Amino acid sequence: MEQTAVMSQREIAQLARVSKPAIMNWRRRHPGFPAPVSGSDEQPLFPADAVLAWLLHTGLGNADPETLRAEQTLHTLTAYARQHGGRRMVAVLSAALCLRHLAGRELPADPLPLARRLDPDDEFLLRELADAAEPAELPQLVEQLIEGAYDAGHACRLLIGSANRFGWPELTTDALTPQLISLIRQVADMPGRSRSSGNGAVTIADGNAGTGDLLTAFLSDDDEDRDHLRLVASVADEELVRLVRRQLLLARLDEFQFDVTADGLREEFADPDLIVTRLPYRPAETRDALADLDSVEAIADLLGPGRTAIVVGPASSLVDELRAGAAVMRRTALLSSGMVEAVVRLPGGVYPARPGYPAAMWVLTRDPVPTVKGRLLLADLSGVTFDQRTVDAAAEDITLWRTEGYRSDGHDPRTGRIVALESLDLRRGAALRLPGPASVTLRARLAADRPALIGEVERRLSDEEQTFIQYAEEHGPLVTGAAQRDGSRPKELSLDALRRARRVRQLAGHRLSPEHIGRRGHHRVLGPAEVLAGSSTRWLDRLTLAAEYPQVALTEPGDLVVTTTPRFGVMVDDDGFSVIEHPAAGLRVAAGDPLTPRVLAALLGTARNTTRSPGAVRGPRLGDATIPDLAADEIARLDDVLRRLAERERLLRRQASLLAEVRELAVTGFADGTLTTLYGTNF
Repeated sequence: MEQTAVMSQREIAQLARVSKPAIMNWRRRHPGFPAPVSGSDEQPLFPADAVLAWLLHTGLGNADPETLRAEQTLHTLTAYARQHGGRRMVAVLSAALCLRHLAGRELPADPLPLARRLDPDDEFLLRELADAAEPAELPQLVEQLIEGAYDAGHACRLLIGSANRFGWPELTTDALTPQLISLIRQVADMPGRSRSSGNGAVTIADGNAGTGDLLTAFLSDDDEDRDHLRLVASVADEELVRLVRRQLLLARLDEFQFDVTADGLREEFADPDLIVTRLPYRPAETRDALADLDSVEAIADLLGPGRTAIVVGPASSLVDELRAGAAVMRRTALLSSGMVEAVVRLPGGVYPARPGYPAAMWVLTRDPVPTVKGRLLLADLSGVTFDQRTVDAAAEDITLWRTEGYRSDGHDPRTGRIVALESLDLRRGAALRLPGPASVTLRARLAADRPALIGEVERRLSDEEQTFIQYAEEHGPLVTGAAQRDGSRPKELSLDALRRARRVRQLAGHRLSPEHIGRRGHHRVLGPAEVLAGSSTRWLDRLTLAAEYPQVALTEPGDLVVTTTPRFGVMVDDDGFSVIEHPAAGLRVAAGDPLTPRVLAALLGTARNTTRSPGAVRGPRLGDATIPDLAADEIARLDDVLRRLAERERLLRRQASLLAEVRELAVTGFADGTLTTLYGTNF
């Protein structure tokens, strides 16, 4: 590994969560900023440790100290991975973290003798440490990882979660979002399962464990709860088998409490109280609904009386319309067996690395409560925001349904509906959907909650009003100090002139395939429509970006995105890390120039030569847009005015949004006859 990990200005900006020009300003204004140690004048490289120490000492930037330490650790590991390979690095470092945990002390300079003593049968870590390229560096790397992530267990999860940065993206492609894992945990009801087992012991199984994320999610911080757990898992890849074993050891489980193999779950392998798993991913062109449903049937066959399985799989097999006769018959048989208690269509993006992979969840129990027979809790979360509130509501619906079954005076689900199996037209392979449009069903579920929702919005509105009052008291009334300007009007400059003077750099837009763009992803897509609307709902996945568009450079915080078609428009990309879509283009203000992105965007909004002349064949050229050449002090004053206006607009927009929410809830409630008020005209 390199003696000193280095960072570019762009990487420092990402670490500190500021724009790249801010880094250049820090270098110029702060004598203590670390000097570059390598690179070139155009691309200087700085010592990562010194940069971190400087950021922690000065407190500059927008990242908290814990994030800074973790990010600096990941940067160091990225440099290590470039030298030795990401897959090998994750395997070796996870093994070293596990050894450090088992030993209970810092690793010696040569960790192999200790590894042979603690893992003599090579079940967890010995071969990985024997494969370490530079074993003497492992103790330092392990301590750095632990310092940045609290303990060895958290450090290992940080390491695995960042595998994409290290060059092993396949490791986390089947990882689930925290929201879905939270839903699965709540539906599993571990406290109730422990009470019903008599001795408190619970066995949890996962036949497709991946990196062990579902299993480790069920490990409580209470050591007494852990003592009663037994975990059984299967992973097809032997390397992942060992990784899951290390994860469970790091989660403070004893070796006798888990069994992880590559042989699959067999009836003689375990008698699980709970199975939580996801069906293996298959590309759309090779996806086989019958094979998926066969897997669900095999899972159901492992369940003893009162035992439960929670299965996540492709929506195309579990809830969508089926055309193949064999698959239709298999799904009909499963649903008619009385074991399937709940079916949930999940929102898009529950697999972060596969945003275009629609998924669903089945909850199965052997011998559920008798009043479930012939009915099913059917929920559709695909059109709602999958936040903690939705998770809690869905989990409550499923838990109460599994506990009580059908009662005429029972709980009315908020996120779904209890339907009779005979109403679903199962033998024709019809999609498992709620009766009526999903939006209508969801609004009906909200009717009973409307007074409470309005009360909550009113409380938030009161808080926002107090925030605005406090802001006004702290900053006083808005006074711009506007006065008549003396002297001649400022000269004008075109964007072409600004580029030639190297005050502004133009960024190219990129041609993107529509099939690569979706509602979920990691990088916003900014094209003409987004510029004119001032926001974006289109996203590009980072894996797709790396595979299909390696030449694309992302925006930086503060870059402008401009379009001349269908009309002229400009927006400031405050967050950065977006993809500009052709025919839109980007503008980046040079570091150190008095012109700020905020001022440039405002002046471009009033620029000349931005509209098509009557009879002209072509539209306006971006380079012809002309703005006044303001002096540096005038730019600073205008930027200050715009900043103060933006702060007040932001506070007022929050209030306006909440007022609109109250209006919609009130009007809808009065219109459908489910709401009234107690205060007459004072509403």
